[in-house]
Amino acid sequence: MHALRAPLAVALALLVLAQRVSGRPTDGTADESARCCGSLLERIAQTTSEKERALEREDAHGHGHALKTESGEQILEIFPRDLRKKEKFLKHLTGPLYFSPKCRKHVYRLYHNTRDCTIPAYYKRCARLLTRLAGSPRCLES
Repeated sequence: MHALRAPLAVALALLVLAQRVSGRPTDGTADESARCCGSLLERIAQTTSEKERALEREDAHGHGHALKTESGEQILEIFPRDLRKKEKFLKHLTGPLYFSPKCRKHVYRLYHNTRDCTIPAYYKRCARLLTRLAGSPRCLES
């Protein structure tokens, strides 16, 4: 999507410039309109080059957030500070939970691999699922 913006901006600028050149008035306003178009083109070129440089920097540092699944859906990355907020939020909702060693695998799968526990909008569902799992017979036995 970013790649389409630059050619579109250039095409728009050329269209404006072509219209100005074809309808050039013969009086003193010609210089004024030429300066206006020139500054407009310079601004458009400057913004597109800045955006291209920013995209190149993101790609060079590996911070491009364009991760996608095989079906084309975008993957949301959760950074360590977000994981910390997630943990604090879930602990606030659920209180302290204890899981037996037999239950750790289920807790790990639920906490790290489900939509409810990875997307912040669904953290309340995650808290409910974790409390239900902690109270289940499989997790209560030692």
